[in-house]
Amino acid sequence: MKTSRATAMRRSGHTLIELLAASAIVAIAITSTLSLMKQGMEITRDTEQRGMVTTLCISKLEERLAAVPKNFTSSATSGTFSADGYANIRFTAVHSDNSADGGITGKLMVVTVTVWDDANGNATRDSGEASVTFTSKVAKITAWNS
Repeated sequence: MKTSRATAMRRSGHTLIELLAASAIVAIAITSTLSLMKQGMEITRDTEQRGMVTTLCISKLEERLAAVPKNFTSSATSGTFSADGYANIRFTAVHSDNSADGGITGKLMVVTVTVWDDANGNATRDSGEASVTFTSKVAKITAWNS
């Protein structure tokens, strides 16, 4: 049985439909992979942002805890971390010895620090912005007042 030359040539290559199907499969695989990479990058960025906000909050809390024993007065401060290179990250720090806040007047000061990423730049903490709050207490000890 003899095959013609045209038939032999046709069998040795791929049809246009086969090439289109293979291209579609590759395109779907690449699209899915790129979507997963984008989601992974967003998760990484959010994790790094929350880690930075947490680190800055701990730093500010430690700073405020060190400052409270000097004068042991209730106060509230706020600001940014622009000096550290984080202009969009803001904080509020509140010192209170009020019993409603968990303190004891003249004896136990509650220090609460909230740090947030002010993404929209309005200087107020909004519900969609990454934020963290830490609270601690400092007792008034006579050795600190010497």
